[in-house]
Amino acid sequence: MEMDPNRSARHEEISAPGGAEHKVPEMGVRVSADRLTAYLTVKVRQPDEILTEQDVIDFLHGKGITYGICGDSIRDFCENKKYFLELPCARGLAPVDEEDADMEYLFHTDRSGLPVEREDGTVDFHDLGLVQNVKKGDVLCRILPPAEGKPGVDVLGKPIPYKKGRFPSFPSGRNTRISEDGLELSAKIDGCIQYKNLVLNVNEVFIVHGNVGSSSGDISFLGSVIVQGDVMEGFQVKAGGDITVRGMVEGATLEAGGNIAITHGVNGMHGGKLKAGGNISAKYFQNTVLECGGDVCADVIMNSSVAAGYAVILRGPSARLIGGRCRAGRQVYANYIGTDSYVKTDVVIDSQALTQMLAGNAAHAEEIGSLTREAAEQQKRLDVLDRQIETVDSVMKAGSHGERIRLLAQTLAQQQKECENRIRACQEKAEKIKQAPPASTADYNVIGLKIVYSGTKITIGGFVMSVANDYSSMKFYVEKGQVVAGPILPSDRMSY
Repeated sequence: MEMDPNRSARHEEISAPGGAEHKVPEMGVRVSADRLTAYLTVKVRQPDEILTEQDVIDFLHGKGITYGICGDSIRDFCENKKYFLELPCARGLAPVDEEDADMEYLFHTDRSGLPVEREDGTVDFHDLGLVQNVKKGDVLCRILPPAEGKPGVDVLGKPIPYKKGRFPSFPSGRNTRISEDGLELSAKIDGCIQYKNLVLNVNEVFIVHGNVGSSSGDISFLGSVIVQGDVMEGFQVKAGGDITVRGMVEGATLEAGGNIAITHGVNGMHGGKLKAGGNISAKYFQNTVLECGGDVCADVIMNSSVAAGYAVILRGPSARLIGGRCRAGRQVYANYIGTDSYVKTDVVIDSQALTQMLAGNAAHAEEIGSLTREAAEQQKRLDVLDRQIETVDSVMKAGSHGERIRLLAQTLAQQQKECENRIRACQEKAEKIKQAPPASTADYNVIGLKIVYSGTKITIGGFVMSVANDYSSMKFYVEKGQVVAGPILPSDRMSY
């Protein structure tokens, strides 16, 4: 708003201090568009016209200009009669506008995929930082509000509001949440960050579009990982969920909280290791260390160290277990175990459940033995009592009926009855235990559907059998404290 520059004070006479009067020149005022500066103009028509500081202040007040009056400038203007100048006679207070809010990213927005340089100048191709893990509730980015602005005041004494700063928009995408105050973006799930085209997603599955090698580095992810290619020698893939490899694995380390599934095979090259909380499966495993809480499934396992919490299952055109050491918690199942060239193959069935079962069966047999022994001891005592009773009876028949003999006869008869009752109780309890069959350990077994070759060593629950001859279509299990071989039942074939 600009005040009319033609609004001015006409020539008038004003009483000077002490009663004298002076003539005041014509004055005008102009206010800038932003109302922050007022300009005074003076037009002198007669030589005797003079202007004082108070004349100007009274004039400005009359025009409504009350804030920021420049007293020193007005005084100098009047005393030195600078009437030919346009005088900035009042200045307002400019507002302090807010700056725009900033966005703080708590993850790397630009991952170059270049290897990290070590202190010695070499580079680490294992740490390329492609995977950025986040947990549920982690803050991904936040808005940093600017300092609050300050309002201004114009020369008319009216407030001038400040301009608010602009707030950026969050790059929110899948599995992200904006806080109630609108200042933070956080993850809704455990996962990894995908930031592309200004959109931020948190994914449950991390996909490697190619091989895990020098182009990707090692992969470590809280969720599940899918590798579209191979996992190369010396590299690692670690996942809190499952690992799926669409190619093959060579001399690498894979660790999964869930299952590991490999489309082709694994050659550990005497350095590879696979560890899973669930199952591990592939077409073949060679020179590999395997450890899992569930089953290991393959067509061929060769010269590997296997430890499966439940079963090792070999199915397919070959279904062979050749060399190495294979331990399972319940069962090893294959067409062929060992080879005709006598390659040493160790097969072990061992688990806490089996140990407890065998211990229970041993305790079962021990209790029967203890009862049998106690019954025999009681029988010996009964035989002695019978002879003593016969002697007392003979004495009494001979005419000796003293009180002492009578009491002895009563005592022996009571002991005889107690002995007979104890023998009967032991025999009944032993028979009852015998009628309850011991827990079957036949389900903890090694099954060779076609051939188990000589040279194979089978250990089940600590009991060992070294196979001296080839066995055809046979099941091995523990019975009466030893590993025995028995026929494969139809139900065994249908188990898997």
